[in-house]
Amino acid sequence: MNTHILQREFDELRTSPHLFDAPNFRARKEARDFLQILASLKYPDAPELSENARDFLDELLDYDQNLWDEFRQRLLNKRPAPLAFRAWLLPFSSYTEKSWALPHHGYEDLDFLLDGILLPEPQPRPSLPPAYGMVRYEPTPASVILELTERIHFSPNDIFYDLGSGLGKVTALVHLLTGVQSVGVEYQPEFCIYAEQQAQNLGLQKVRYINVDARSLAYNDASIFFLFNPFGGEIFETVLEKIRVQAQKREIKICSYGAASQPLSELNWLKEEAPLAQEEMSLAIFLSQEA
Repeated sequence: MNTHILQREFDELRTSPHLFDAPNFRARKEARDFLQILASLKYPDAPELSENARDFLDELLDYDQNLWDEFRQRLLNKRPAPLAFRAWLLPFSSYTEKSWALPHHGYEDLDFLLDGILLPEPQPRPSLPPAYGMVRYEPTPASVILELTERIHFSPNDIFYDLGSGLGKVTALVHLLTGVQSVGVEYQPEFCIYAEQQAQNLGLQKVRYINVDARSLAYNDASIFFLFNPFGGEIFETVLEKIRVQAQKREIKICSYGAASQPLSELNWLKEEAPLAQEEMSLAIFLSQEA
């Protein structure tokens, strides 16, 4: 291990001119990941490197924590209207108005800002072994939800369902950006408990979570669904059949990001709304068709 290279990289990081610019959450997250590695090792020919890395890591964490606390306090003191909340978020995102059906790759500053506001540490780990067809939890990029809430006109009577809601990022964000009632369906009990607690901490009274296997619900009150690769195989088929039954009673919209979009496009009771998704990592929105 060449400690001279590590020391040089650490010095460059510590003197980076824009690392402490408030919007640069992603750069600070990447810096913290590097510093955690440095701090965990011993360097006989550079004994102070680990200690200095730990000190700088603490400094970055304190800086971001202060920003997260400030944003959370603003939410608690005076809940912004949906359009005002959107205006808060846009400076931290590369998403631009009506950039529809384009790919959303990876996470950006906005995601790391929202992690600190909506998903603070410590975060729980799953306890139940997944059933066949279930996939591991992966957060949705926030830019996907910026597009979704721009493309869909939510009415006061709509109820939004996130299938495989994880820690609750999408449900909370959709509610804050639209005011609509949001429901998360999540198999892991610890995830649901955590998400419910965060919603309560932020006073999100129209956000709730249901700790069940998605196959067990009838979705009698749902009008808009979101899927980010929550499951496949028999689970996918069973859940979509239940949604199809509801679509015979009222109009249903299904928003998909990721691998679920292709099988959804093959269902004859759904039609993808224009503009069509350019690829798997684009947001696709499907509208139910009359039987």
